[in-house]
Amino acid sequence: MARVWLGQAHRIRFLGLALALGLTATMLLVAGLELPWLLILENTFLDFRFQARGEREPSSDIVVVAIDEKSLTEVGRWPWSRDKQADLVLALAADGAKVIGLDLIYAEPEVSETLRALRALRQLVSRPGSASPLLRQAILESLEAADVDLKFESSLAAAGNVVLALPLDVPEGRESQRVTGRHRTPPEYITRSQFMLVKQARSGEALAPLQATGSSPPLESFARAALSLGHVYSLPDWDGLTRHEYLAIRYGEPDDYYPSLGLEMARVYLDIPRERMSFVMGEGVHLGDLLIPTDRRGRMLINYLGPHRTFRYVSAADVLRQRVEPGTFKGKIVLVGTAAVGTYDQKATPLSKNYPGVEKNATVVDNILRRQFVHKSLYFEPVDYGLILSFGLGLGYALPRMRALAGATLAVSMLAAFVLAAYLAFATLGIWLDVVHPGLTIGLVFVSVTVLRFMTEEKQSKEIRSMFSSYVNPAIVEELMKDPMKAKLGGQRKELTMLFSDVAGFTTFSERHSAEQVVAQLNEYLTAMTEVIFHWHGTLDKFVGDAIVVFWGAPLDQPNHVELAIKCALHMRQRLSELQQKWKAEGKIPFETGIGINTGEVLVGNIGAEGKKMDYTMIGDHVNLAARVEGLTRKVPYHIVLTEYTAQRVKSIIEADERGETRDRLMHVALRKLGAVKLVGKGQPVVAYGLESLGRDERSRIVEDAPDRVLEMTEK
Repeated sequence: MARVWLGQAHRIRFLGLALALGLTATMLLVAGLELPWLLILENTFLDFRFQARGEREPSSDIVVVAIDEKSLTEVGRWPWSRDKQADLVLALAADGAKVIGLDLIYAEPEVSETLRALRALRQLVSRPGSASPLLRQAILESLEAADVDLKFESSLAAAGNVVLALPLDVPEGRESQRVTGRHRTPPEYITRSQFMLVKQARSGEALAPLQATGSSPPLESFARAALSLGHVYSLPDWDGLTRHEYLAIRYGEPDDYYPSLGLEMARVYLDIPRERMSFVMGEGVHLGDLLIPTDRRGRMLINYLGPHRTFRYVSAADVLRQRVEPGTFKGKIVLVGTAAVGTYDQKATPLSKNYPGVEKNATVVDNILRRQFVHKSLYFEPVDYGLILSFGLGLGYALPRMRALAGATLAVSMLAAFVLAAYLAFATLGIWLDVVHPGLTIGLVFVSVTVLRFMTEEKQSKEIRSMFSSYVNPAIVEELMKDPMKAKLGGQRKELTMLFSDVAGFTTFSERHSAEQVVAQLNEYLTAMTEVIFHWHGTLDKFVGDAIVVFWGAPLDQPNHVELAIKCALHMRQRLSELQQKWKAEGKIPFETGIGINTGEVLVGNIGAEGKKMDYTMIGDHVNLAARVEGLTRKVPYHIVLTEYTAQRVKSIIEADERGETRDRLMHVALRKLGAVKLVGKGQPVVAYGLESLGRDERSRIVEDAPDRVLEMTEK
């Protein structure tokens, strides 16, 4: 089986980063496309921020005079005659209002039946000799009294501080060819309300604000008598909520832009000359030294302060009936508009589903006066893109290097921290950070990289199981699958303890028995020994005929590898003794084995031909030494022989046991020094030790006396 994923940590990390990079690039593209359903989702999260922030105290300089249910009950159904509206304007002006904004439409003259009759009568008496001068004078006086438009015009001129509403027709999509406004081009008398300075901070048609194709302006006499005009166009977002104020809308020539009613009232209240108000597309509106941020369409995000009636409300009926305390409007900004249900000027906002348009205008004025804006201009787009890029690449780098639980914790923590930071930026600094696109980036990168890791780790697990299940304890296989890096391809230098076991006289045994008998008895022996090896967490390197090669310390780190090897060897001798008794009872000839153990640094890992034949094995001089000392069991009265390198570790374990520093680790054994051994190919002799098991009532002992002669091993 080809090892495609095993040990390929760098490859997996690279794939994870590449996947994250691709998803991040996709999210950057999606963010630039401004898909409607994502915009709706982002606006919903903005609404949550408004709601979580709670209500704010409005400016005390703003008063809403509402044509409410009380006014309709006392004064009469809407629309009122303009003589009543004139009385309302004069009353507000007389009380000292600094600026009065009428969020009402005056596109057509008001002509009553009485006025028509008087005009017809005037024509009749205008003929010579048709009426006396006294009658003519009486008719003219009655005509003047019945002309409510004239009275309203006079009230505007007398107040001198009234800003009228300018309705503009802004087509949407295909409707642009069917707009039927009263004026397709701006009438001359409204042009004095334009921005005097318009420029573009960035080039590109995408920055162009809305363009009106018609209008229903106030009557010329009203417009000339009023101080100024401000447009009242308002367009809700895709979900029907009004979140923006169009501070400037183009109408007429390319550089002809008209301010909104709220903006114009703020300018008048702040005593800023019109020549010091400029519109910079893509940046905002400069009102003197104040910059009001806008987006590419010239919109200001309205910073709503609360639900309906957050501002101070005064009923228009109370003003007309003089039930208002004198000085209520002195030095104030007064907005007059309809607030009664059914007057068709109700809007849905993030904080209210029934919000009067006049209070929306009051909110705009409040935002400007107190400079409390929600910043979402073009200059914040790089921040949003930077967040997408940072989250995508950051997670793409980190997640492939982390475990699943740690990665999930990181992603969730990052998302939660970002959402909290976005809320705090909104609540404290008025900054609207895009939550949806960075949040989707976090979610998509996490899910995608997690799926990638799941797929690769599943393949790694299969490769590990295929590679190690035949020669490693199943518990070790499970550990390797938890951390595939421990089974990485290639070799590494590690200190291992190696055990070689061989059947003594196996050739003679084979000659005296049939092949079937030899194979059956050998398989029984090897099966039993494998069970013992796995019990002591050994790695079964290979079977070489009747020989067994085992090691400890790889693929998992085993700090007690010497202890495990010694206990395994003693257990193997015990199990062999049980088999020998069984074989004798069955009339079979038992055989004997020898075990050689050595400890040292070797090269261990997957070695072979990639994709063809691979073995997890060990190579090195210490491996050969372990095989050689196993042969000493033919020359000494011990079935287990250790090299001095292993014996030194065994001594420390036995001595620690004797001091009571350990418990039940290596007790009831005898370690005897056998002397120096000269091995073929080794320049220096190696000291060998014999190991045997003692009875449970005997204490472990170490015997160091040994013959002075050097025992030579001539076998290779």
